Amino acid sequence: MSGYDNKFINDNQVLELPDYSEYYSDLAINKENETPILDYIYYSVIQSKSRRVPIISASNIYRTEFEKIERSGSFKKDSRINDHEQLTTKDYSLFNTIKSATIEKGHMTKREDVQWDMNGNKEEAKNAAISTFYYPNAVPQHDNLNNGLWKHLENAIIIKGRVTEPAKVSVFTGPVLDTLDPEFKVRLHDNTIFKIPILFWKVIYYLKDDGNLYRAGFLMGQINPLRNDDLIDEIGFRDFDIVEKKSSLKPFLEFKEDENYQVSVTLIEELTKLKFQDAIDRHENIKPTILKLEEVQIRSFEEEKFNNETKFEVTGLLV
Repeated sequence: MSGYDNKFINDNQVLELPDYSEYYSDLAINKENETPILDYIYYSVIQSKSRRVPIISASNIYRTEFEKIERSGSFKKDSRINDHEQLTTKDYSLFNTIKSATIEKGHMTKREDVQWDMNGNKEEAKNAAISTFYYPNAVPQHDNLNNGLWKHLENAIIIKGRVTEPAKVSVFTGPVLDTLDPEFKVRLHDNTIFKIPILFWKVIYYLKDDGNLYRAGFLMGQINPLRNDDLIDEIGFRDFDIVEKKSSLKPFLEFKEDENYQVSVTLIEELTKLKFQDAIDRHENIKPTILKLEEVQIRSFEEEKFNNETKFEVTGLLV
């Protein structure tokens, strides 16, 4: 499989994977090549063996070559890593044995992200989409997040039914893996305690007409629906403040909640311990000002679940 291409945006612009050296002792190793990189079609994953979820999912999105295809595919394990280093169908079934639970397999690289082909070959685009249905590309997400604001952020990145510029973007995404994440109230199929990630991030890179590389960061959380449905044991879990200032820069994506959810990449680096390649940040990070963790958490079902035509405008990609 082709995997993430670090020259996808431009042959003269190399965009490397984030530095994940802080996770070296926790990397699931690909048995085919003895590296921690799992390549799929147009995207790659770095997997945490202890948390059984991705540290990073990195994709190339050709926005103007998107092919509309009916959803198909079901999640399966990746035989290139050990079974105990990834979640399973049985684990997700167990998550939903709690009466109030609506936990879904949340794609990190979205199916539609890689649903493109430069030659307009729908079959190739379909194969790429199907390749997103591997468990190393998924994290348990509450339905309110997976089908709410997170989904609409994903949709806004791809395309809004018209040709947009820039045509090519590269996206890094994943969960914040905090040692103090709360424990889910149901254990995994092998009786292992599962700490469910609370925060999810995206960093989008793109070139503008001025020839400069730009980046935009987003952060969303699911603590509120998990609490409301009584799905987590919060002993040892801590709420914490996020240091951040609202920016004077025009946002990358303009939607109702962008002041809460668009954050600096520096902040994402602080939370994830990853190091991203330098670029012009669409959001400034000026200390000391505080954006509370609660402000990046989605709220109630009624407030956060939208239809496909609302809330997002991809104006930041057009300038």
